[in-house]
Amino acid sequence: MDSPSKEPPKRPQILVVDDDPIHLKLFELLADKLKVDAFLASSCFEAIDAIKVHKEFDLILMDVKMPQVDGFTCTKRIRSLLHSDRHVPIIAVSAEATFDQEICAEAMLDDYMSKPFTLEELRDKIIKWLMT
Repeated sequence: MDSPSKEPPKRPQILVVDDDPIHLKLFELLADKLKVDAFLASSCFEAIDAIKVHKEFDLILMDVKMPQVDGFTCTKRIRSLLHSDRHVPIIAVSAEATFDQEICAEAMLDDYMSKPFTLEELRDKIIKWLMT
């Protein structure tokens, strides 16, 4: 008698929004080490399209400084699309050394990471928000 096969646990689905192709490529390369599936968007418009199609992201990493639509405005637009029962954490990512928590809260961002960051810092941030 065969035992039922178990499906492997679902990997977290992370949307990375960044206008820098090098940053997107880096995250794509790190995704396996982090045991996550990465969806890459180089603009707010691509991010919104990804959300409309995919809808089931567990976490979003949002570059703050982007042309056309900045990360704060993009976050507000994304929040208006996410009408689910569960909260999807959105983490601001920026090279600015200082960041105002009040601005973060006003933009409906959950947390902040400074660039550059280490793999361990990124892993810790992902774990923090996916385990809460």
